[in-house]
Amino acid sequence: MIEQLRSDKLELTAELERSRDQATKAAELQALADEEATRLQLITQAAEMDKQTLQQEVQSLTGVVEHLRRTTVKSVEDFLYRLKLDLDLFTSQ
Repeated sequence: MIEQLRSDKLELTAELERSRDQATKAAELQALADEEATRLQLITQAAEMDKQTLQQEVQSLTGVVEHLRRTTVKSVEDFLYRLKLDLDLFTSQ
């Protein structure tokens, strides 16, 4: 009877140690997972900020391109108008 109790105690002690080891490993894994989640959240926030910055830059550059397009069209129109005047003047002589 005493030997059985000692045997049971050893088995329970070993099981308790295994459970403690598993709990420690689980806690360590949870801490690593939490750290990784935090790191990924920071990366996501940085990416979102980059996305917003790029969208603002695209919007700004779109405005610049549109201005340059209008300026170029106006310059070409002016050039063609002056060329036509010169040609009209030349042909009328």
